[in-house]
Amino acid sequence: MYSAVSLRGARRLASHRSTAALVAKCANGRRTLYEDAVASGPNAMYLENLYAQWKANPSKLDSKWSDYFAAMEAGTGASSVPGSSGAGGIQNLIRAYQVRGHEMAKLDPLGLHAWRTWSEKGLSETVPELELSYHGFSEADMDKTFQVSLPGLSDSPTLREIVAHMKSTYCGSVGIEYMHMGDGQKLDWIRSRVESPNFIPKDKAKLMKVYSELIRVDSFEQYLGHQYKTTKRFGVDGGEASVSGINAAIERASDLGMSEVVIGMPHRGRLNVLTNVVRKPLVQMYAEFKGTHYDFDNIVTKSESDDWLFSGDVKYHLGTNQVFTYENGKTVTATLEANPSHLETVNTVTLGRARAKQYYLGNTEETRKRVMPILFHGDASFAGQGVVYETMQLAHVSEYDVGGTIHVIINNQVGFTTDPVDDRSTLYSSDLGKGFGIPILHVNGDDPVAVTAAFELAAEWRQTWQKDVIVDVICYRRFGHNETDAPEYTQPVLYKQINKHPRSEAIYGQQLISSGVATQQELDAVKKDFWDKHEEAFTAADSFKPSDEADWVATKWEGFVRPTDMSNAHPTGVDFELLRKIGEKLCTTPEGFKVHNGLKRQLKKKQEDLDGGETLDWATAEALAFGTLLLEGNHVRIAGQDVQRGTFAHRHCVIKDQATGKDYCFLNNLDLGPQETFIARNSILAEYAVVGFELGISYENPSALIIWEAQFGDFANTAQVMTDQFISAGEHKWLQQSGLVMLLPHGYMGQGAEHSSARIERFLQMSDDDEDDIPNFKDNFGRNQVQKANWQVMNISTPANYFHALRRQQYRDFRKPMIVASPKNLFRLRQCVSPLAEMGPDSRFQRLLGERDPEIVANADKVDRLIFCSGKIYYELAEQREKLGLKNVAICTLEQIAPFPFDRVKTVMEQFPNVDVGDGVHPGSVIWCQEEPKNMGPWHYVKPRFVTTAREGFEKDMVMRYIGRRASASPATGYPKLHNAEQEALLKEAVLGAGDVSAEKGFTTHRPSSLLGHQT
Repeated sequence: MYSAVSLRGARRLASHRSTAALVAKCANGRRTLYEDAVASGPNAMYLENLYAQWKANPSKLDSKWSDYFAAMEAGTGASSVPGSSGAGGIQNLIRAYQVRGHEMAKLDPLGLHAWRTWSEKGLSETVPELELSYHGFSEADMDKTFQVSLPGLSDSPTLREIVAHMKSTYCGSVGIEYMHMGDGQKLDWIRSRVESPNFIPKDKAKLMKVYSELIRVDSFEQYLGHQYKTTKRFGVDGGEASVSGINAAIERASDLGMSEVVIGMPHRGRLNVLTNVVRKPLVQMYAEFKGTHYDFDNIVTKSESDDWLFSGDVKYHLGTNQVFTYENGKTVTATLEANPSHLETVNTVTLGRARAKQYYLGNTEETRKRVMPILFHGDASFAGQGVVYETMQLAHVSEYDVGGTIHVIINNQVGFTTDPVDDRSTLYSSDLGKGFGIPILHVNGDDPVAVTAAFELAAEWRQTWQKDVIVDVICYRRFGHNETDAPEYTQPVLYKQINKHPRSEAIYGQQLISSGVATQQELDAVKKDFWDKHEEAFTAADSFKPSDEADWVATKWEGFVRPTDMSNAHPTGVDFELLRKIGEKLCTTPEGFKVHNGLKRQLKKKQEDLDGGETLDWATAEALAFGTLLLEGNHVRIAGQDVQRGTFAHRHCVIKDQATGKDYCFLNNLDLGPQETFIARNSILAEYAVVGFELGISYENPSALIIWEAQFGDFANTAQVMTDQFISAGEHKWLQQSGLVMLLPHGYMGQGAEHSSARIERFLQMSDDDEDDIPNFKDNFGRNQVQKANWQVMNISTPANYFHALRRQQYRDFRKPMIVASPKNLFRLRQCVSPLAEMGPDSRFQRLLGERDPEIVANADKVDRLIFCSGKIYYELAEQREKLGLKNVAICTLEQIAPFPFDRVKTVMEQFPNVDVGDGVHPGSVIWCQEEPKNMGPWHYVKPRFVTTAREGFEKDMVMRYIGRRASASPATGYPKLHNAEQEALLKEAVLGAGDVSAEKGFTTHRPSSLLGHQT
């Protein structure tokens, strides 16, 4: 290593204005070695090297370098960096190959290298720095010797030998980008391996193993093509080596301490990976093609008896989990995540599951090595999908770091029907990786030996450095987007080339024969062996009997029930003494810890409330729920952009020492016996990737409460793909349960369109309970109902009910996602408090909270107006009612909006028999009141379900009355005065009514205010 002085001096030299002269003389039209290297870093390292040599012994370098460095040290400047044909010139030439050799590598199996011809993007097919003349050499210098150290060459190789070595290393079937990384140790690590003559294997045993693995992959595609010519399978034809390569990477990683691999990938090549990498049985795969893997009549019969129907999914979206052993004797557990067609969406779900596995194995650096994530990408999606950037940005963020991911780009050189020139602005689809300082290995997909070498290097890199790596397998798509597509419509010239191009196995097989490594008979025997296995499995598929268990479910889920199984209820109340002890710990900081003055007051108030036991606020109830779960052995993790403090400065679960900035977490210091770990992690400023990551964590272990909190509720819409494809439908498609909690701050406070609504209507629209299903009003209806629902949607109004909702997530025999329209102003509303008694042993979650005024309950026969609402508007309605002195109005809150609490609503409506429910045409005095516009919020979900309750519960043809804001394109106004006017109008209308909306007065007023919506 060089001294700090020499490094600093070299960096000063590299950044000196005299280097601009060299930059100016470089070839134009594309960034050159020196623009890439001197100006932005890598060549500065080269100058450091030369400068250190010059300082140690000036005579070792060409005299021009001595003049250059002497001038730079004297501050007089130099006209340019020397480009002589001496020692400096040869170092420049070597450096040029290391930096830009990949641009001349033979990467395209079709020989087109179209990406190098995009002159409109400022790119060129030529690389002047790789020309001898650029460095002052000519053909006459080819047999001169130089004092350089290159693996496999003598101490004084000729220029001819040096050039041949560099071309072989950097311009062959593997093109390597790594000089952008800037870390000398890592650069040397890669350089020493790729420049080694043993980087590409040459022994017969290895070459034949590569052939066998390639045939394993190829025979699968060919056999399916033979049996199912017109069936979509999204085969990997044209990129077969990428699948055999990932097998090599996994096997190599298993030698280096890896025992579990978690894979996320799109549909291209997925069936091949399922069978040949993850080892899903061939017979099961063929049964899925034949349709013998399920009994249609049985599914229909069970749907009728169970009242629940598993939808299933197409086979190229399915996941699996298998355990197998490689030839090296290492056993590997492989998980392939189920995924939708939305490309790149599965990325962080995969990483989340991998991170969870690492956590439960011990959460150490060693466990990071034991679990390795692999992500497959398409070339167009890797370059185009923003979630790829989000995924890579998580790589070294605390609590998101998975110890490196192997990214595999199956580079078909086309995106559905879009040419690469139109799907990116960069030279390579992988260029995003440069921004994260990771190595990128481009490799020709028709050279399976080079592909294997690249993948094994990627595995070694990941296991050694615990950082990401990209393997860009440049190949082609032999058929169209699917096997029934006609790609000639849009890529006629490309597909003329593809249609006459031999398969990879044929090319490689011929190479083995011509080089004398194998005979035709040997190769035929390998092919026959695999083909016979396909024939055998295909025949056996006719009698295949599927398992009743999902083959991807983690073992930690044993004992949990499906929607159709019987489940048990578990109490969520907690012993008072334990709650008080936890509460005391929530108010205590370490001795000497300097607490913020404002927080001191909050902690003092919290302790007083706990001592009194009557006025516990939202944050305290949440912390008590977390604390009890931790002591009961449940891991609790909450993540989002501001979760430690809370967007509204209410949580403060992790606080900072005002003098040192050191963290302190109350919940990890309960000191009340054994407890699980609590994690509160402020995430990167992204929703899509982070929600997916938390979802992946929730998949791995049901004994963990996993929460994602949005900064504001409507920001969840940037994660809408996760919500639509995974969270709401995952169990229905893949029998994959999750208990993920999404906290989405919601409530109208005059803050404008983007900070008011969590768009709760969208979640309700995706709720799968049928509004016309005749409800069962008997005991246990609520538990049975939620067990068959796809998720729960809440708008909770009391701290105690929130406490129970969180605990209920963990104390059921099944898991369901829970969407909570969480509060904003209720954190500090003095009325929004709960007594400790409502969290004690005999308490539980209430799906509906009835009238809370004891006097009104005692005189239920005097109530002639019944308001149902949800969330924080309850407190405003109650305040308005109290201000007007009304005792004839009852107010009830739906705490769990979906699945709809039919039984509890029926009980409440029967409690107030004198409320007019309408006459089937005109509305009565049963009201739904909401803050949201009429076309948003819960109205369109709850209205038909209230009607069903009345019809089936007590044979009434009810017409419900709507009171809320008028329909609107925007969720809320941005004018505070208009907001206040709207709020005042809907509160008054809800508790008073217009006065003439009755049968006697002809129902003349359907819209008492232009600020409100029509009432029916």
